[in-house]
Amino acid sequence: MTELPPQHVRTESAAPWWKQRAGWIYSALLEGQLRDHDQQEDVRYVLGRESVGTLSLPGGQLVAADPYVMEAEPQPFVQQLGRDVAEVITARALIAEGHERIVALILKVGSNPIREWAIATLPGQDVMTLGPEGFFGYAVDAGTGSFGSPEAMKVAGRVLGADGGMLEDPVSKALFSDGVGTRSAVLVAPEEGATPIVVCSSGWGDGQYPTWLGLDDSGNVTVAVTDFLLTGDPHAAPLLPEGSAVPTPATRPESLFRRLFSR
Repeated sequence: MTELPPQHVRTESAAPWWKQRAGWIYSALLEGQLRDHDQQEDVRYVLGRESVGTLSLPGGQLVAADPYVMEAEPQPFVQQLGRDVAEVITARALIAEGHERIVALILKVGSNPIREWAIATLPGQDVMTLGPEGFFGYAVDAGTGSFGSPEAMKVAGRVLGADGGMLEDPVSKALFSDGVGTRSAVLVAPEEGATPIVVCSSGWGDGQYPTWLGLDDSGNVTVAVTDFLLTGDPHAAPLLPEGSAVPTPATRPESLFRRLFSR
């Protein structure tokens, strides 16, 4: 399995939910086992990690979004990664025989141990305004998550918009190429000559999903982890993302694409 940086973080019990969740899900990724605390029974899923490739991120700027519904001018996170490239890793949970789901989309930026967790934010977002169970995340309405540079994501948005939902564009063809849909993850150029982005199936489907940033001793980003909130955790789970009125992933809503293509 693809190696991830170790985690040396002590999170106080009084810490906000998002910080506890970040450390908890990363521990599960390292251990290769994910427990679902939403279930009364002791339900555990085996996790697998796979390297997808190397993502180009000029200036360390990162956009995370559902490429099918993002804005025409996607905004990068305030935090920069500090490197122009990062290894892309996916984590999948084996739900049942022949049934896998994407747990997290990960960018491995460095190898230093993680000493602290932060939440990736956009301009105007302030973690100090969050309630104890609040978080910031990007909206998914087409069952798809992604990472990319601002320019690459802008190209992807234009190409997907021009396709008009016909799924004949390079991104959609690559995403659906395995015929499964619930476990898909691929590095793909949205058009010939364009910088690639990485796209993947988003957990159970639609919702809002946070991106955790693992920081080293110097405060530099070691990993970026979009958590698709596949399972509940032992800490207080949020009812809704901050400022949101959509159902949480615990309700397992289905996207239009998921309904049409059994994703």
